Amino acid sequence: MTTEQWRERLPSLTGNLLSLREIEYCDASSLLCLITEDPYVRQYISSPPPSIEAYEGFVEWCHRNRAAGTSVCFAIVPHGLRQAVGMFQVRSLGEKFLSAEWGFVLGSAFWSTGVFEEAAALVADFAFGTLHVQRLEARAATVNKRGNGALTKLGAVGEAILRQALERDGTYHEQLLWSILAEEWNARRMLERDRFSEVLVKQSIQDAIGQMQQHLTVAAPKRSSPDTPLYPFFIGARARPGDGGNDSSE
Repeated sequence: MTTEQWRERLPSLTGNLLSLREIEYCDASSLLCLITEDPYVRQYISSPPPSIEAYEGFVEWCHRNRAAGTSVCFAIVPHGLRQAVGMFQVRSLGEKFLSAEWGFVLGSAFWSTGVFEEAAALVADFAFGTLHVQRLEARAATVNKRGNGALTKLGAVGEAILRQALERDGTYHEQLLWSILAEEWNARRMLERDRFSEVLVKQSIQDAIGQMQQHLTVAAPKRSSPDTPLYPFFIGARARPGDGGNDSSE
């Protein structure tokens, strides 16, 4: 896939357990329920959109950034569902994607099911293979053992301690800076290519889907207004100046 193609529309990335596709307006209700309304999920990420309308503004912001070639946002959709249960973002840290940062969030019902690991691998493959990223960075609050453990499992290397780098509800948290290099990822993927076993995780995926469906309605909400204000939001860090939208934190 060329730069011109993904700037027009992100591809769908399919694994054994899930698909990744571009985030859409129909994902607003599930993301509000599984991320914003779950204190365990939101406690160590930037303040997520607080309403359906805010998520619609966030989706519009993501689409505009993709068209501009500055960032992408994939929705995580396990097989058997149509709504997103989490998302991955990748944004350029310069004019091109030579260095990039990724952030991720996943509904707690899907923790420890294998969904995160497969989604992360698909996104990293896209980042290194299609976006031609050479260095992929991530930030995670030091006290977020699950997030830091996930990055360790992916082969990320801890590089720095970032003091008071994340503000949540008036409290500043220390973060750790992680990185994965393209050559490291490619070597790791070659070693792991044949280690995945679908049988071991199918039941946990079905259980997680059942839990999610108890919280969501079948019908996806329609977009409330085509003029919804943009809502800049990046999972692991504050939106940067120039991202646009109505970001009162700047």
